[in-house]
Amino acid sequence: MKYLHFLWALDILHRYYPHFHSNELLILADDIWKWLHNELPADSSTLAYLQSCFDSPAEALRSVWKEIQLIIGPFRHMN
Repeated sequence: MKYLHFLWALDILHRYYPHFHSNELLILADDIWKWLHNELPADSSTLAYLQSCFDSPAEALRSVWKEIQLIIGPFRHMN
């Protein structure tokens, strides 16, 4: 998955399905990107939460990506 595909999916979600385009999803995605690039402090509660839910940043990113794909599925091929 490329970062541009991820942004594209979020944009589609925002345009066509706004009630699923929530701040929570964006915040989670942003936190995962920070975790992936080691930008979260070691004593961060966000890091502790992410590590309790996912084994790795890659797994977390795949989970969010799958969720986004499920939500935008009907809008990927409009015509």
